[in-house]
Amino acid sequence: MKRLFATLAALLLAGSAHADDTLTETRIAVHDPRPYGYQIGDTFQREVRVFPAPGVRVQDKALTKPGRAGTWFELRSIAVDRPDDGSVRLVLDYQVINVPTEVRTVSTPSFAVPVTDGQRLVRLPLQPAWVTVAPMTPQTVLGRDRLTETQADIPAKGIDTAPLTTRLRWLALAALLPILALVYCWTPWDALLPRPRPFAKAVRQAHRARNRDDQEFWSAALRALHAALDQTAGQTVFTHNVTLLAQRNAAWDRLLPALSEWLTVSRAVFFTDGAWPGRDQRARLLQTLNDARAIERGIH
Repeated sequence: MKRLFATLAALLLAGSAHADDTLTETRIAVHDPRPYGYQIGDTFQREVRVFPAPGVRVQDKALTKPGRAGTWFELRSIAVDRPDDGSVRLVLDYQVINVPTEVRTVSTPSFAVPVTDGQRLVRLPLQPAWVTVAPMTPQTVLGRDRLTETQADIPAKGIDTAPLTTRLRWLALAALLPILALVYCWTPWDALLPRPRPFAKAVRQAHRARNRDDQEFWSAALRALHAALDQTAGQTVFTHNVTLLAQRNAAWDRLLPALSEWLTVSRAVFFTDGAWPGRDQRARLLQTLNDARAIERGIH
């Protein structure tokens, strides 16, 4: 009989030891906050990651209740999260509610993770986190007025920036006008802007009218020739002063006979009721205009 009781006691002790081993095989990883720079009212968090052993779970109802925890801190809340990997994530939210009169390193309150295998409840303790807390003001206050109580934050009033913006715009415009005036005065506009080419315009006008009847073609083509000659010479060009072109540019010398001929034809047509030239003469006039356009472009 005594052997039976001894055997039963040994089995019970072995089962108990096995249960404790299973519970203590649970792994815990802790991510602590920065260890310095805290004053009264500051908050920080400790993240606890629990990896339970097979058959073991965290007992949520047995977790430490939020509230004041020691001299320096208050446990504000405990957030419990269970990711898909089977672990349990605990986020402990602390707030500094008291500080010493000088900088001091203090430890967070003790905390244990309650785990159970369905029969036993074991609390696995965590190592405390050490943080540095300091007063908001020095022990000796340099000033005549006493320290007042901390006041609630008041939203700052918006500043009307419209007058300042308008003033800046006027200043920018006043600074820009002299620069624009200098750019306008010093820019070589003659070199940058394309020069007018009267004979290029005359060629286009004559080509547009080349398929019309004689009266429309010769009227348009000869008027375009007169306009190009007058604009190039800077004055009205007649037969007797067509040499003004050569005086400005010697390249016109070879074209003076043809220009004189067409000026004579124009005078006969417009002032003496002469007949319009034949259709075979259109090509000659167009060739004269093309040669004048080449001289105008500098192609001699």
